[in-house]
Amino acid sequence: MSVVPLPPLPSIEQLRKRARELQRAIRAGRPPAVALAAEHSPAPVDPDSCTLTQAQLVLARYHGFASWQQLLRHLETEPAGPPAPPGDGILTGDNRYRVHRGWVSADDAARCARIAATALPDPARWRPLLTAQQNGVRAVAFGTASGPLFGELTPATVTLSGLPAVLDVPAALFRTGCGTIGGIAPPGTTRVMVGRPADRDTREPAVLAGDVFMVPNAFTIDDAGLVLWLDEARRGLIVPLGALPAEARTVTDRPAPVAERSSPAGRRLAAALAMADVPPVADASAWTPGAYAELADGESIQLGSYRQLLLWHKAGEEPFVFDFSRKRGPVRDFAVTGQTVALTRVYYGFSGGTGDRVVLAGLADGTRVGSVVLRRADGTELPAVLAGGTVLITAPSLTAPRERGTVTDRVVVRDTTGTVLEDLPYQQQS
Repeated sequence: MSVVPLPPLPSIEQLRKRARELQRAIRAGRPPAVALAAEHSPAPVDPDSCTLTQAQLVLARYHGFASWQQLLRHLETEPAGPPAPPGDGILTGDNRYRVHRGWVSADDAARCARIAATALPDPARWRPLLTAQQNGVRAVAFGTASGPLFGELTPATVTLSGLPAVLDVPAALFRTGCGTIGGIAPPGTTRVMVGRPADRDTREPAVLAGDVFMVPNAFTIDDAGLVLWLDEARRGLIVPLGALPAEARTVTDRPAPVAERSSPAGRRLAAALAMADVPPVADASAWTPGAYAELADGESIQLGSYRQLLLWHKAGEEPFVFDFSRKRGPVRDFAVTGQTVALTRVYYGFSGGTGDRVVLAGLADGTRVGSVVLRRADGTELPAVLAGGTVLITAPSLTAPRERGTVTDRVVVRDTTGTVLEDLPYQQQS
């Protein structure tokens, strides 16, 4: 049985997306995906009814792990890549969500205070407990004399909780349409994970500040409610929908311009945004449609951009958001970043069972960049498609990049006159 090591600086989010892609490829009867399942699944997999759990197990065993949970535990506890500064070498909820305890920015606190109902305690007496971020969403928590107060902020909106009538422990006390969840755990709890009852293998790590926990931009809750896992408990606590608070009311306090949705790219992006619930996409109407390309085997990819966020959507799959803002430690995904462009890899297909074909997708400064090419070691150049502030480089021969050692390919950025603005190594940069 062939085993392929994880790539340097692996991403939990991208591995989850690859498992879903593998599930769909198996169900579609694609020969490489079916062969991969036959080689790595301990039991026969029926292509017509392949589950996400089966696909996750196949992907885990393909990378040398006995189970999907073992793979996730490895990513949560093992250093990834070269040595990092103390405290930044482990993939934890803290560095994944860029957590700050005991702090909420003055601007975020002011935005929350402005929409606070008169029934809430005086905002001047709110004590900042934590800030956590993901995909353009910031989750904040305050302590008050009457209990914890939760908030969620996007560039355009603010969502604020009320105060709990009864402080049952543990409890989920806050949920939003953008997928943020907050609550309280029993004193002394050191780990909280949140999931959906129907998808036990997808658990989102919460961040803790004392007994308060939050998960920013995780997933919307369906009719089955949610599950809380505390510390090392083998069984989760199912919280039915009726025991959860209603979605908190969202207020648009800084309206963002509505992007066009009438072009083919705009319609494709609108459809992708409408289906995103794991996690939902912040400020969906403000995303600008970007580049589009047809890929091999009938696949296609549509990009969208919003500030430092890139969205890609491959037809028949869930959209994925990539955040190019700075992250600490090995939670960075592969990225080529410069002053005028930022690029990452997007896997597609399951060629030969390996799924190593990629496109380069990213963001570009539309006011300065006129063209982008990937210059290969043999001197050939792959030109990028530029649209809506996004960059897309595709070729059937383009595979996963060399991330260490001798630089073989370079990303060359020029302005509209042909003057080179940047010449960047096509490698992971520190």
